Amino acid sequence: MRTVLIIGALAALAACSSTPPAPLTPPPAINIYECAAPAGMTAPERQPLRPLGNYTQDDVALYITDLHHWATRGWLKLSRVREHADKCAQSADDEEAE
Repeated sequence: MRTVLIIGALAALAACSSTPPAPLTPPPAINIYECAAPAGMTAPERQPLRPLGNYTQDDVALYITDLHHWATRGWLKLSRVREHADKCAQSADDEEAE
C-alpha cells in the first residue's frame, strides 16, 4: 500500500514540473452578416374570410378569388425576401473579396 502511495505522490510531483503546452493560435476572423428581411416584407396579411352559413356559389367564387390573390401576394413577398437575402449575401461576398 505504501508503495502505491509513494508512486502516486511521485507521479503528482512529476506532473507539477512539466511545462504547459504552447497556446493555440487564434482562429481566423469571421465576418458575420445578418441578412434579415425588414419587418414590412414579412408582415402577415389577413386571410380571406370563409363564407359561413347559407352561402351561394357567388360567395364561394369570391372566396376562391380572394384566396388566390392572397396566395399570389404571399408568393411575391417570398420572392422579394429571397431577392433581398441574395443581394445581402452577394454584398457580403463582395466585401470579403476586397
